[in-house]
Order: sequence, then structure tokens, then C-alpha cells
Amino acid sequence: MLIAGFVGSPRRGGNTEILVRKVLEGAASQGAETAIYFLNELTIHGCQACNFCKEHAGCRQEDDMTLLYEVLKRADGFVLGSPIYMDYLTAQTKLFLDRLFAFFGPNLECTLPRGKRAVLVYSQGGGNNPEVMESLARFLREALHVEVVGIVGGSGCNVPGAVRERKDLLSRAFELGKSLVE
Repeated sequence: MLIAGFVGSPRRGGNTEILVRKVLEGAASQGAETAIYFLNELTIHGCQACNFCKEHAGCRQEDDMTLLYEVLKRADGFVLGSPIYMDYLTAQTKLFLDRLFAFFGPNLECTLPRGKRAVLVYSQGGGNNPEVMESLARFLREALHVEVVGIVGGSGCNVPGAVRERKDLLSRAFELGKSLVE
């Protein structure tokens, strides 16, 4: 079983990465193979709305998203993490999500293999806006037929590493990672 982690933060070692790694640790504790990808370090271009993917299997663009398509097809589950910046997901996360359009066929039917499970992770400095991730969860469920087993995150996480003091979030992330495998 493979559980993939996607980190949408531009900050290496930050709170989002810590929580994503904790989810992956929980999955690994149940015997899953894990892999982590840092969206900020990959070359992912914006969707060109060319509809090439509606007539062919895949996207016309040859960038690092090609690798991530294969990872998503092969993975049994995934964790997607993003800080909340300016009351929304990061640009890196949004690029990744927009490019998932390639998983919709000619009649907009989902071509991503079914049965996948996901955990969503967020960190936020000020405010508290879990609605962003709840909206993303709805999209994953309704459009991609992914079972979202949970969302973990919180505010007060502006300082890198601050989430290490949040035992509640770390514990929840670990348990959600386990539930991806169960």
C-alpha cells in the first residue's frame, strides 16, 4: 500500500510539512509505504484549458505533474497539505489542484482510479478558516470520488515549528494517517 504526501508550502521544515510527515508516519506505522513531494520544488505549470486531456490520456504539458499523475494513480491514499495564505490555499497547491483537470474524461467523468482515501492538512498564522479545507474535501469527494477521512490543522502556526507544541494536532495527524491504511 502506498500513501503519498504532497506539501503545498513554500517553506521547508514548516508547520504544514511537519503535519504531513506526521500523517505519513501514522500510515507507515500500519505498514504503508510512504513518499513525500514538495510542490514548491517541482516544475508545475498552470492548466492551459486546451482540453487535450479530454481527447487523450493525460496532459499535453511535460512537466513534473506527469510524475504526480502516476503517483496519484498508483497510491492507495494521499495527504495534501497547504498553509492558508490570504484566506486561501497557496499558489503551489492551487496549481496542483488545477492540473487534476486531466483526470476528467471527455464527458467530465473522473478517470482517477476509485477507492482512494485522503487526509487534508492546513496551518494558519492568524484567523481560523477550516472552511477552505472543507471546500477542498467536498471537491475531492464529489468530483474525484476520494474518501476524505479527515482534516487536521489550526491557527497560531505562523512561526516555523510552532505546531510541534500542538500535541493535539500531532496526535490527530498520526491517527488520521493510520486511518488511511485501516
